[in-house]
Amino acid sequence: MKVNSVVNCTHILRTQAEYDGISQAVVLRCILEMPATGERRGFTDIESLLTALRSELMEVHNHTLPLDPEMNSHTP
Repeated sequence: MKVNSVVNCTHILRTQAEYDGISQAVVLRCILEMPATGERRGFTDIESLLTALRSELMEVHNHTLPLDPEMNSHTP
């Protein structure tokens, strides 16, 4: 069985809450960083952050699945 192995996958999430005096609201700013590629993505809402993180994690998951189609079968 061939397997694409990923030794390490690191995501860094930085958050900062800022108070906006004009709107009198707290604004959350997030940066999602992938150190292996140097890519950084900024977000100002949680839903966009979670969508991007879900996409990144699914990509990693898809690369670590066995390449043999029979191994991906869920039949007993």
